[in-house]
Amino acid sequence: MDLIKKIEVLGDSILRGVIFDERLGKYKFIKESAANLFSKTNNMIVNNHSKFGCTTRKALSKLSSILTNRVSGDFVLVELGGNDCDLNWREVCSAPYKDHRPNVEFAEFKRNICAILEQIISAGKRPVIMTLPPIDSDRYFDFIVAGCREKARNLLAFLSDKSRIYRSQEMYATAFEKIALKYNVFVINMREKLLALPRYSDYLCLDGIHLNVSGQNYVKQILDDTYSDYLSSARGV
Repeated sequence: MDLIKKIEVLGDSILRGVIFDERLGKYKFIKESAANLFSKTNNMIVNNHSKFGCTTRKALSKLSSILTNRVSGDFVLVELGGNDCDLNWREVCSAPYKDHRPNVEFAEFKRNICAILEQIISAGKRPVIMTLPPIDSDRYFDFIVAGCREKARNLLAFLSDKSRIYRSQEMYATAFEKIALKYNVFVINMREKLLALPRYSDYLCLDGIHLNVSGQNYVKQILDDTYSDYLSSARGV
């Protein structure tokens, strides 16, 4: 079995290597992202098409150009959903009793994932999915309201329960994995491995949703272990 020489990555800020820099008070890209570190360790070309804020809708719009590129890799790693289930929290905090919808509603999200996997398979490529990292609802809530009592009251009025943030993301994450299994697509279960840790929040940024540097390093190890297992299985070891 030949080594994998090149893969395409279709994801959001998690696989792009975005962290929240507490000192600067803003988001930034790090060179030591999981994808970059994995590429170097395994001497593999990783064409990372991941974008900050990418949804399944946005991913679908650029997928064709990725797949028709004659030098694209045979494997496509997909990690999406975190931005789909997110809301415009500024609008929510301003008008908590209005009907606010996710960036991509659940039914469309599922259709989009199916379409993404079908396009990859139809192009003769092999899709692989990485499940979403769990989020810390309390930390994300505090990050959204940024110490403003009025925002906190309004956001809680909309949510009823802070854990609703986690539960909403869990719904998308579960659907993502189920669809992958339906299409017999290989799953890298980042979510399961992070949830198994004693304190998975230690691997998240202040915002409660992005992986910090330790989290990126941990995901790199997950990728390494998965690739090692893949090679061993392919060789019948």
